[in-house]
Amino acid sequence: MIECPTDRTRNVTYLEAGLEQVWWSVATPEGTNTYLTYSSSTTGDPSLPKAGDVYTLNYGDIENQSVVVESVPNRRFVLSDAYQSLAPDGKAETFYVNTSFVLEPSGGFVKLSLQVQGFADDTYGQWLRECLEMGWRRSLMNLKSVLELGLDLRTELFSYPRLGVTNCTVNKEQSRETGVSAGGGNYLLEVFPNSPAQKAGLRADDVILGIGGRATATYGDFVRVISSYSGKKGPVSVRFSRNGRQHETTVRLSVEEQFTGLNKESLTLEEIKNRRELIAKSRSASGAIWSGPESRETGEFGEAGDSGDNQETRGESGDIKDTGEATETRNTGDSGDTRDTGKIGDTGQCS
Repeated sequence: MIECPTDRTRNVTYLEAGLEQVWWSVATPEGTNTYLTYSSSTTGDPSLPKAGDVYTLNYGDIENQSVVVESVPNRRFVLSDAYQSLAPDGKAETFYVNTSFVLEPSGGFVKLSLQVQGFADDTYGQWLRECLEMGWRRSLMNLKSVLELGLDLRTELFSYPRLGVTNCTVNKEQSRETGVSAGGGNYLLEVFPNSPAQKAGLRADDVILGIGGRATATYGDFVRVISSYSGKKGPVSVRFSRNGRQHETTVRLSVEEQFTGLNKESLTLEEIKNRRELIAKSRSASGAIWSGPESRETGEFGEAGDSGDNQETRGESGDIKDTGEATETRNTGDSGDTRDTGKIGDTGQCS
């Protein structure tokens, strides 16, 4: 990640392509469909964006109503974004940022700088910043592949298996609450019903310290480690901290679309929402999923039943064991209090 103020992120890439071609890719609806969106439209001229045009950009289970703030052909394109994100049960959340693209010729290449700005100085602002920074890094990698190789790799880049959580790097406030030093793990803000994480007994306020024997000190570490399981089957060990003690459980990662955020059937956001609500209602009625109190209130390890911190408890996908080890410590990261905003996290494309 490029170092910058906490209210923004910045990604830079060099593209071996013509200036006009790069502009077309990032600033027109047809262009964004080649590397980023499943569908897109504009209220203005599709080939000549101008300030005031409203873009509707669909990324799967995320839809962005984006207003063009500034458009200088082949140089600068600025958007005011309103992302609507769907959770696995169909509930929608909206969050707001500004996104700018700056294009500069550079010795046979085009230097493309992308900045996202407007993140709040709190825990969810931190989560959103980490999430979008990694998501745009992958999307720009796909743009490079499309322009230079003719290969659209978005499915390969975003279909890595998921835990079904919303997570961020432990900050100072969470460090005080959990006993894990800032920058020493991934704090779970949410664990979604019927997700691999919940089935394995994980719950909100836990801190994931490692996956498959590899440390996940930061959000970036978490995404890189979990991405390495693409195409692999079988259970994965997860080491985590709860109430100052370390535990270990086994998780079966998922590539289901409600957790990856992909939209291979090219459904509209409303169709995805209706489908998820229907699944949630039908499974809740059967008692299979979406039922029962969340474990963060009961002190239970997911669906496994009651357990104290010193007991060994079996989760649906494996054993949860108290390792008796001290939590890992590192000294980085900073943030403040949480707020209610959009939630994509581990379920959507940006993670």
